[in-house]
Amino acid sequence: MTIQKPDLHILTIWRIRLLLLAVVFSFLSAWFYPHRGWIWWLFTLGWAGGFFYFYLFYYPIKFRKLSYARNQDCLLIHCGVIYTRTRAIPFSAIQYTSIGSTPLERLFGVCSLIVVTAGSRVFLPGLPTQDAQELQRFLSLQDWEDRGLSHG
Repeated sequence: MTIQKPDLHILTIWRIRLLLLAVVFSFLSAWFYPHRGWIWWLFTLGWAGGFFYFYLFYYPIKFRKLSYARNQDCLLIHCGVIYTRTRAIPFSAIQYTSIGSTPLERLFGVCSLIVVTAGSRVFLPGLPTQDAQELQRFLSLQDWEDRGLSHG
């Protein structure tokens, strides 16, 4: 069992999304409150502080703690920001897997693996497309073997 990290490009993607959101808030701030009163300053400082918090602290910590591994029984996903959680998904509980990507993720050559079980859905972001396809294929083969079905 080797612990693997997602591609570093996912951190850039998260930051670009955050920047686009900040542009929307700055537009709203300038458009709907053109006179610079105390409410404008409060709103502007609030979204700017939130931007810098997520850009400098939250997303780098989230990326540093995000990892995954697989062993003979389950898929392990380590994630979290304030504390690290480990999600163990038994192969027998996996109903299906899919690969999803946004246009920004496709631009950087990464995608997200979505693992659906009976009671939850888990997203594993930032995987290179080749790695995501291999992991999806492995989880699908595991599913067939666990159910005693043959391929073909």
